[in-house]
Amino acid sequence: MFTPYDFQGQAVADARAAIAAGKRRVIIVAPTGSGKTVMAAMITGLARNKDKQVLFLANRRELVFQAQRTIESTGLTTGIVMAGEACDHEAAIQIASMQTYSRRMDLEELTLNRWWHDADIIFVDEAHSSISPSYQKILKAYDQSKVVIGLTATPTRQDGRGLGEFYDAIIPTVGIKELIDKGKLVPFRYFAPSKPDLDNMPPLVAGDYNLGELERRVNKPKLVGDIYQNWSEICPERSTIVFATSVAHSIALESQFRNNGIEAMHIDAKTDHETRSAAFDAFTGGELQVIVNVGIACEGTDLPIASCIVLARPTKSLGRFIQMGGRGSRLYPGKHDCIILDHAGCLEEHGLLEWPHEWSLDGKARVWSKAERAKKEKGVLKCQVCNRVLEEGITCPDCGSVLKRHGKKVEVKEGTLKEIGKVDSVVDKRIFLGMLKRWARFKGYSAGWCSHKYNEKFKEWPRGMDNVTEVEPDQAFMNYLKHLNIKYHHRRR
Repeated sequence: MFTPYDFQGQAVADARAAIAAGKRRVIIVAPTGSGKTVMAAMITGLARNKDKQVLFLANRRELVFQAQRTIESTGLTTGIVMAGEACDHEAAIQIASMQTYSRRMDLEELTLNRWWHDADIIFVDEAHSSISPSYQKILKAYDQSKVVIGLTATPTRQDGRGLGEFYDAIIPTVGIKELIDKGKLVPFRYFAPSKPDLDNMPPLVAGDYNLGELERRVNKPKLVGDIYQNWSEICPERSTIVFATSVAHSIALESQFRNNGIEAMHIDAKTDHETRSAAFDAFTGGELQVIVNVGIACEGTDLPIASCIVLARPTKSLGRFIQMGGRGSRLYPGKHDCIILDHAGCLEEHGLLEWPHEWSLDGKARVWSKAERAKKEKGVLKCQVCNRVLEEGITCPDCGSVLKRHGKKVEVKEGTLKEIGKVDSVVDKRIFLGMLKRWARFKGYSAGWCSHKYNEKFKEWPRGMDNVTEVEPDQAFMNYLKHLNIKYHHRRR
């Protein structure tokens, strides 16, 4: 049995109030990690107190089992409708795979169909997909007296349109920033090392980039190498989920990590359930450090050990961006934050994950807008030493570099974050050389070692820098040295 948080109780109360006011198609909006299934379990318990029947729809096996665990933890009994699983047809609460339930509805007339569950309340997990024909086939089989409750972090279709053609009420709950401040999610740190050339792309397809052209532009040896290179310098010790553009791109990224001695695995929609589950178990157990995927870990995947998310898949879809980034937001023992490595221009396109959004159900136009913060000019910077993206500040908290705007302001419009500000390159180099000197003294290395490592990084010698004083090495510097050691040992194999 669990004790709900205040915001979960408030969401349930707001949903019930909407239903009492006559709404029958309600969507609850809450971030990844906020416990949307817990909210569903709370409503389910109240429904069973009134002898109501409940159906919970999910589109992935993992989500079906997660929902069953959460709902049964409240003392309720459930049945499962899913291929390969035994079903208790008498259970008042059925948790169904959307695909299996849809197929079994066709077996015979619904009034005679033993798989048909005449539910009073139907929950739709990942409800941003519920406008699709496969979901609508199921939902339209229930008359208007039945209550449908959608659960999602992003109530928008891929093309940016809302869900108002089906839902009639939206229940906002709590934002990512508020959950971070409450200690329910970890904070994010952002780095934007590189991005592909997306100029003159073909017209959008269903509101997002043309995948064929996108794959051609991102799956290049240099870009693939840049992703590993930056990861190995910034956070090589972290459990990481990488979002790739295509299967070929994902496999190339997997190879890049594995060729450098990192335990990595590629998964996609055609990866069988057993292999996928084994990969997730190995990742959670620490035997697998990196999962490279194409869309599979984008929604509903519960891997809280992940403390780094690599965005190698550009997207125009705000919903997809939030879903990808949200995979690293959950709490986990020893986890203090989540690093976002943006190689896709997502931060420029959408802003920071914790920025609030005002959602609507408008089915004809874009349904989100940045809140008041996004309507003002804002001092958002990118550190040119370590590539960290910052909302404001004078010095970078990671590497200590001074951030300079050179008199140029940042304009933050709806959905667009433009990079500004450059640091004098001499400052970067002097800081790095100072760290080399401190490390050389600690390890007993010669001054020549410092010069060679400086040259290895900047492709020039530190001439005229004899007066540089020692600087305490930071984590980014130590990660860089670790990266060099990995490269050295890899070459000796």
